[in-house]
Amino acid sequence: MMSNKKVLIALSVIAIFGISNCVIAQENSINEFQIIREAKEKLSRVKTAVQYRYVTDGQTINRSLDDVIRILKETRTDFLFQGWLTQWPLPEKCSDLAPKLRSKCESAGYSYEYIKNAISEIKKELPEVIFCAGTQFEFLYPAEVSGENEEERRDKAWDMSLNPQKWGFQASRNDMQYFWAKKWGIVQKNGFRPSEKELKSMMRHYFPDITNPDFQEVFLKRIFRQIDAGADAIWIDMLYVQPAYLLRELAGNDAHPAVRESYKAVWDIVDKIHKYGLKKGKYIYVITWGAGLKDGNITLIPKTNIDIAMLSPYSNEIFDKGSGKIGDFNERMWQEVIGKINNQLGIPIFARIDYGGIGRSPLEVFSQELTQDEAQSFLAAADDFFKRSGITFIYPVHGGDMGPKDKIKKLSYGKLNWYDALAPEFDTYETIKELAQEKTK
Repeated sequence: MMSNKKVLIALSVIAIFGISNCVIAQENSINEFQIIREAKEKLSRVKTAVQYRYVTDGQTINRSLDDVIRILKETRTDFLFQGWLTQWPLPEKCSDLAPKLRSKCESAGYSYEYIKNAISEIKKELPEVIFCAGTQFEFLYPAEVSGENEEERRDKAWDMSLNPQKWGFQASRNDMQYFWAKKWGIVQKNGFRPSEKELKSMMRHYFPDITNPDFQEVFLKRIFRQIDAGADAIWIDMLYVQPAYLLRELAGNDAHPAVRESYKAVWDIVDKIHKYGLKKGKYIYVITWGAGLKDGNITLIPKTNIDIAMLSPYSNEIFDKGSGKIGDFNERMWQEVIGKINNQLGIPIFARIDYGGIGRSPLEVFSQELTQDEAQSFLAAADDFFKRSGITFIYPVHGGDMGPKDKIKKLSYGKLNWYDALAPEFDTYETIKELAQEKTK
């Protein structure tokens, strides 16, 4: 048996060890609180946000990273939106690929080596800039799922795709994926409906189930790699579309288990992103859409742990064909949305000109339906409106799919379907630069 003296010594050691752990935990908590507080304060000081999608893709237009940095300096950018995005597996270095793939990778600057170097160089010249990378929740590519061959990867990815029958809805996995295949233009809206086997084979990517743990692992891996490369913020497209729109519409209310579980999955994913950043000594801002409008009704995301709510002007606000008005904002609707976000979410609001493939997207209207003078006028009107509304307007400098290739007539530099403010077809950069510099006087 241990002597009383030894027992006392042992208890003392345990007590000291316990106290030390408590002190360390308390110090970590204080440090994390300070990191979060400073990050929130920095975000509140942002004046100029610029969209420059892919800072590494300049080879196609003979634009170096030095040129990109010059543009960021001229516009006095302190928030760089969509500086880099991905939703499929990428090599660490382009040299790791086969020669044919290597050339394409190098031309696009699409490896983790490229983004890491780009962020490092940008930070040397603009140390305070917030670099926002990102991903698109709605795309699950079989190629990013582990497997021995294409068939096995497709099987695994299909199992991760959204299946409403998981919660007892009549709509099947095939119904949900067919809905998105039509939306993405993979199948014709009024054409022959493929079987599940055919649909599974022909879709390049599937719409995922955010509550699926295997998908969450794949999804977070994409994001963590970008944080490892130096990203300060993460844009996640359509993060709330599963609970707030798809399943809520099927359920008819927010109390259904499918909706509640999906909201919880979103919260947990954002929480894990925040925790991953804090382990590295920084706070990662998470951004996604904050509200949507359907049939005149505003759908606001519920209590959230994201850091910035994104909005977009509507196509008719950019240019209304009926009235011929440009930059005619629905102030009543905007004030209602802003009021709800301020009161219920209490987070900053950013606005960007949204883009997409199918339909008359805002960027398609801005780039294709407006003349150069009209586009410049809209930018000035939008800048004024959003400034008065307390919203940070993201200037569209580079990037964003302007619309379906068969519809788009004006291309950047006569060849690219991505908007570029410096392209002679659009020539809006000087306007953006003037607006940005005026804002930071």
